[in-house]
Amino acid sequence: MYMLLLLCVESESGIAANDILVFATGADREPPLGFPLVPTLHFNHDVCRPNNKKYPTANTCALILVLPVLKTYEDFTTVMYEGIVQSPTFGKH
Repeated sequence: MYMLLLLCVESESGIAANDILVFATGADREPPLGFPLVPTLHFNHDVCRPNNKKYPTANTCALILVLPVLKTYEDFTTVMYEGIVQSPTFGKH
């Protein structure tokens, strides 16, 4: 699952696999005994509706990664880059 995302984002944006792992799980490496849950990938098809998020989101407790479905590959990579790069500063002023 994460390999597909990695291929889409890492090659063009400079985002490393570790950045995606931290965004999706909150961990900077796989735990020695593995993750307690199987990671799940969801797709948000409603990004164009009012009040819906166009950026990727992650539930790091449940290991759910929600990706936006956008019209073009360029839109997708831009939104993924912005979402992943800005996530470490979320909530910090």
